[in-house]
Amino acid sequence: MRLFFKISGSIAILLILPLLIIELVVGFWYKDEIVNRLKTLADDSLESSIYFEDIGISALPNFPHLTISIKNLSIQESSYEILNTEKIALHADLLDLYHENYSLSKIEILKPRFYAPIDSTGKKFMLRIKKKEQDEAGVKLLLDIPKIEIRDATIIVDNAYKKNRVRISVDQGNFRLKSFDDLLEFKGDAVGVLDTMISRGNLNQTGVPIAAHQTTFRINTLDNKKLFDGILQLYSAQLRAYGLLSPTGNGNLLDITLEGDEARINDYLALIPQFKPLKLVQHNPDAKLTLTIRNSGFVDPVTFPNVDILFELRNAAFTRIGLPGKMDSVSFRGHFTNGKERNATTSEMAIDFGHAKVKNSFFQIKGSIRNFEDPYLNIDASSELELEDIKSLLDFPDVEMSGSIKILADVDGKISELEKQRRSKQNTFNGHIELNNINISKKTSNIKVENLSGGITVKNKQLTLSELAARFNDADVRITGSTRNFFPLFEKKPGKTSSANLFINIDGLSVSQSDVKAFSNSDKSKTKPETFEFPKYLHLNCDVNMKEFTYDDHYAESIKLKLALNNDSLSIATSHFKLAEGDLWLGAVSRPSANTINNYDIWVKADLNHLDTKNYLSSKKSESNKEVIGSRDYSNYTIHTDIQLKNLKHNKIQLSNLRILADLKEGKLKAKTFNFDFPFGKTQSSLEIDLKDSVYQVSGNSKVGLHAFNIDSLKKYYNTLRPKQSSEDSLQNKKPSPFSVDRFIFHVSAPSATYQQFKINSLDANLHVRENRLRLAKSSFEMFDGVFEIDGLIRKNEAHEVKAFCNLSASNINLGDITSNVVKSKNEMFSEQHFKGNVGVSGQILLKYNHELVHQEDEMLGKVNISLSHGELIRFKPITESLKFIKQSNRDTIFLANPNLEVLFHNDEIVLPTTTFKSSLSNIEFSGYHSTEFDFGFDLQISVSDLLFKSQKKKRKEVNNEEKARFGLIKHYLQARTVDGKLQIESMKKKDYHDDLYILKRRYDQVDSTLNQMSLQIVQ
Repeated sequence: MRLFFKISGSIAILLILPLLIIELVVGFWYKDEIVNRLKTLADDSLESSIYFEDIGISALPNFPHLTISIKNLSIQESSYEILNTEKIALHADLLDLYHENYSLSKIEILKPRFYAPIDSTGKKFMLRIKKKEQDEAGVKLLLDIPKIEIRDATIIVDNAYKKNRVRISVDQGNFRLKSFDDLLEFKGDAVGVLDTMISRGNLNQTGVPIAAHQTTFRINTLDNKKLFDGILQLYSAQLRAYGLLSPTGNGNLLDITLEGDEARINDYLALIPQFKPLKLVQHNPDAKLTLTIRNSGFVDPVTFPNVDILFELRNAAFTRIGLPGKMDSVSFRGHFTNGKERNATTSEMAIDFGHAKVKNSFFQIKGSIRNFEDPYLNIDASSELELEDIKSLLDFPDVEMSGSIKILADVDGKISELEKQRRSKQNTFNGHIELNNINISKKTSNIKVENLSGGITVKNKQLTLSELAARFNDADVRITGSTRNFFPLFEKKPGKTSSANLFINIDGLSVSQSDVKAFSNSDKSKTKPETFEFPKYLHLNCDVNMKEFTYDDHYAESIKLKLALNNDSLSIATSHFKLAEGDLWLGAVSRPSANTINNYDIWVKADLNHLDTKNYLSSKKSESNKEVIGSRDYSNYTIHTDIQLKNLKHNKIQLSNLRILADLKEGKLKAKTFNFDFPFGKTQSSLEIDLKDSVYQVSGNSKVGLHAFNIDSLKKYYNTLRPKQSSEDSLQNKKPSPFSVDRFIFHVSAPSATYQQFKINSLDANLHVRENRLRLAKSSFEMFDGVFEIDGLIRKNEAHEVKAFCNLSASNINLGDITSNVVKSKNEMFSEQHFKGNVGVSGQILLKYNHELVHQEDEMLGKVNISLSHGELIRFKPITESLKFIKQSNRDTIFLANPNLEVLFHNDEIVLPTTTFKSSLSNIEFSGYHSTEFDFGFDLQISVSDLLFKSQKKKRKEVNNEEKARFGLIKHYLQARTVDGKLQIESMKKKDYHDDLYILKRRYDQVDSTLNQMSLQIVQ
């Protein structure tokens, strides 16, 4: 076994060693010679610059063939790289090379990029080959390369002068190269993709699979003429291409012909982009198509060739995918040429005949167009279309249609001379469309058109709508109109527009919102709604007159609209709507602007008898269409309003004699007049709302004149208007208001107001509102024969609870009226017959109300200073019963005064700290306390010396002087308490008297401190 391995190893070495020797010899001995020969060949053949990175030579991989690899070959012409390839591999037989026969057996080209540019001046940059001398002719067969393989190639032809560009990706190509005498011949096939084709700046094709089959390409090496013949395949369509290119000067003499395969009609339709959306399929096997395209004449980078196209289709039958209809007997024949001068002026297209039919409907045409720059038309066309036949070819499954349309067209003349011929009454362009008993309806909607009949006539450039009559939703509709020149709609040239007038009369139209939604939303397959774009080159004046119009529950006796529309603006002349509620006038103008949104000017004037907003505001809100308040941009709107409304109802709010004069401009709404009456009075207001930010800032003034009213009734009215909060509502889920009050002043006045047993007169109040604060300033009213003045601050929290902190002052108040209205005692101990005098009041009160404005008695604080002058106590039991030892005539009427009586109250508590009364009996030190549990209780300190030793006359004189009250050495202490409505008066010790004062002082300090803290919270 060991001997076997030795023998095998020796044989392997003997076989491999010569190959290694050959590899070394070829790589080091012949490499320089081969490189020099290739460079010499390139220099002798090309005038363009050639570069390459490296040349590799190997014999082992393809023995007995030699492989020469050229890496990163680049050929440049001027500043353009005409050819670039990643790798070129040349294969040759080693024995042929040994005998100095340099023929190639195979060439591989990997990732080449061919680029043929023509700049904007028409200069071309291409691979330049050196011309052979004439005496080199007659050479025998030089080349026969069986295989030329091209992989992943890119071909780009870019003509900046003609704005044409073609880019082709070649996946693979396989060719054979031979040379016969002075000819080079390529034969083979290729497969790739036409990536892009741009013609005159317009993108025509992208991503078209292409191939070349059985292609022969010959080059005459003497005169560089090029001949080719082969099959060109686009998608599945095949065209035979053959012709000749003869270099002449800077261009070529061209004669190229493309011929279509008459049996593959559907493949040719796939090449036309406009036919793809139609999804047409040809079914008749006997149908024939003839197509010949010939390009000829001299052509260079700036010159177009002669183009002649012949086309004929016979007996074709088409259907649309997914639809039942069928178009039969489709035939047409014609030709196109660009003429002698090869431009639009000499171009001509003729249609010898063309016709098609769908069941009982037909279409036919013949004629020609000469001079595409200033077209001369000679066309005769006619058709009779039954809509039931046409529907079978249309993708409208929800639409029912019937009736017929007849079309006639006869054109003979230049389009540019139509205006001249119109003035001379010579008809060159005649057309007529006749509509007969057309009915159109949608299955998902009640909207329908019935019995539409009338005509559309064209004479030269003028188009006229004869009276079109129809029934639209059982309403009579009549339409007439005309335009003197409709050609700009088709020419689409800047500066030219078509002006048209349209008159629409509608009688008895009734439409519902559900019908409109069903009509517009029936096609659920469309992801995006179709948007209507007004024709760019049309200016339309439209008059609309409607009688008896109904939209759901809304009714209009008549509507008259005058509209002027074009592509970027809308004008509504003063238009009148006679509604069930009254009269409405509307005007509007939209003006073009640099922004995407137009600027709108709108005028609204209304004189209405009554309006209920529930008829116009739907309570059902669509989540998809819900608009966030405060997100709309009003900066492009200018709105002027003049509205008079006798009665307005909005939910539970009822207003009358409403008058609004307002302007919206540059995002600010200014209402110089906003007046209305409501059940409790009337308001006269002016206000301003800044709508620029997401939160609208409100400011203004309002004068509110109230009738005589009851405060409880006014609160009830407020609670009726206030939106109810459901149990699900919470402060966390509450959305912020879109409005913020920057500064609003209310001036409120009323002749009188009542609250329980109280009555006030001559109310005059000024309220300053800012955000959630309300400041009461310079407010007054009359009560108890005196004048009260009040100011303060009112705040409302997120739960709509109200806290008020007020400063109160009053003068010349009748003490008897206060007693009779304020103090209610079961035994009538306190009544107006017991008290007389003038009272002055000043102090502070803190009140709280819930969200329904109900007073919360458990959170009431106040401190009031009372001054009493010319006071009289008449048969007042606490005095008459406790001082029986005094003469009755002196104690039945007691004159008294007190410049400083302080009263504090906290919820149900009343605290009267120590105060001194001057009286006609004696100076009296007084303190008191009241609560629901304790009822009335007070302590008295009486100057006995004054009582016994001063004369009645002297004491009465001292009552109203300004001297401070003094007490003699002899004092008497009393306490008075009410128990079960009965007054009990007892003497008390001095110590007990001062103990009561101490307790009362502590409670006074507590209430006073609480009042100060609460008032500070409100102010902050």
